[in-house]
Amino acid sequence: MDRKTKFKRIRRRRRNRQIFIGLLTLLVSCFIILLVQWKDYQALKSLNLHIKKPVPALVENGNNKTKTHKIIKNQEVKNKNSAPKKEAEKQQKASPEINIIFAGDTMFDWDLRPILEKNGYDYPFVYVKDKVQRADYAFVNAETVFTDKTEKDPSQLFWIKSDPRGLQALNKTGFDMLNLGNNHTLDYLRPGLNDTLQYVEQYGFDYIGAGRNEEEAYASKEIEIKGKKFRFFSFVHFLPDVNWIAKNDRSGIPNGYDLELIKKTILEQKGDSDYTIVYFHWGKEKQNIPVDYQYEYVKELQKTGVDLIIGSHPHWLQGFQYYNGMPVAYSLGNFLFPPYVKNESAQTGLLKVTFKGDQIKMNFDPYIISKGQIIPVENAERDQFLRYLQSISFDVEISNTGDIIPK
Repeated sequence: MDRKTKFKRIRRRRRNRQIFIGLLTLLVSCFIILLVQWKDYQALKSLNLHIKKPVPALVENGNNKTKTHKIIKNQEVKNKNSAPKKEAEKQQKASPEINIIFAGDTMFDWDLRPILEKNGYDYPFVYVKDKVQRADYAFVNAETVFTDKTEKDPSQLFWIKSDPRGLQALNKTGFDMLNLGNNHTLDYLRPGLNDTLQYVEQYGFDYIGAGRNEEEAYASKEIEIKGKKFRFFSFVHFLPDVNWIAKNDRSGIPNGYDLELIKKTILEQKGDSDYTIVYFHWGKEKQNIPVDYQYEYVKELQKTGVDLIIGSHPHWLQGFQYYNGMPVAYSLGNFLFPPYVKNESAQTGLLKVTFKGDQIKMNFDPYIISKGQIIPVENAERDQFLRYLQSISFDVEISNTGDIIPK
C-alpha cells in the first residue's frame, strides 16, 4: 500500500468517527429532553393541573342522593350582580311611560292675520291637534307677545305681536306649557310683556322664560306627570339689548350667555326632580348646524344632570344627538309662521320624547308649513325629509317611522 492510499484511509476513519460522535451526542440530548419532559408531565399529572374543567364538588343531601354543584367564584360574582340588575329591570318595567310633545317657534302675526280672520285661529292646527292631545304633556315656543300695545323697542329689527285668540287656539290644540323667553319677548317693551304674562295666566298655561322680576324670570317649573316630577328651565342666548335681561326691579328674560349662571340656576332649583329639561333660545338664524358654543353648553349641562335639551331660534330645523345618553334637539325650527316661509324655513314637525325609567327616546314626525297651516308630509317626501334630518344629526339613525336611534 503506497503512502498516498494509507493517508486517505486514515482521513476517512477520522471523519466516520466524528460523525458517530455527533450522532451519539444528538441522541443523548434528545433522551435528556424527553426525560425532563416526562418528569414535568408526571408532576403536572399528580397536581391535576392538566384537567381543563374544574370538577364540581358533590354533596350528599340526606339519604336522597341529590347532587348539588359547588358554585365557583366567577358564578358567585355573577349571581351577586344579578340581584341589583334584576331589581333595576323590574323598576324599569314598573316605571310609567310618559310622552311629551315639543314644537318650535309659533306666532299669529303679519300675513297670518288675514288667513286667521277668514278661517279661524284653530285652522293652522287641524292636522296636528290629535297627536298633540294624545301626548301626556305638550310644550311650544311662543315667538310673540300677546298685546295690543303699539310702542316698539327701537333696538329691535322685527316686531311680532299676536291676538290673544292665538293662545286660545294653542290651548284647544292641547299645548300645556309655553316658552316665553326669546328675542321677541320685549318687542313691545315691558307693557307688552306684562300683557302677555296676564293673558298666559288667564288661559291657564304653565310657562317659563319670562317674569315680572328676576326671580320669576329664572324660575323653573315643576310638573308632575304619572307620579314623575319634571323640572323645566328656559334661557335666552340671543337678544337685541341687554336691557331685556330681568332684574330685581324690572321684568324680562333669563340670561343665557353666562354658562356658570345657567349651571348654578339649574343646580339650585332641580331638587328631587326625576327629569330635568332645559329649553334654549340659541344658535344662528338660517343655519342647519349648531355653532361652537352650543357644543360646550351641551357638554357642561350634561355634567349637571340635565336629561334633555330642546332648542330653537334659527328658524330652521337642526339635527339631533344623544350626548353621553342625553338627548339634544338643537333647533325645532318654525312651527307656525306666515306664508312667506319656504324650503328649510317651512320644514317643521312634532318632536315626541318618551320617558320610561332611565330611558329617554326621541321621535320626530315631519310636517310642512303651507299657506298658514301645518300639514303632514307623506310617502317619498317624508322619507326624504327624514334622511335629510339624519344627515345633519350626530351619530344617530332616523327610521322611516321617525324614531331617532343612537348609533
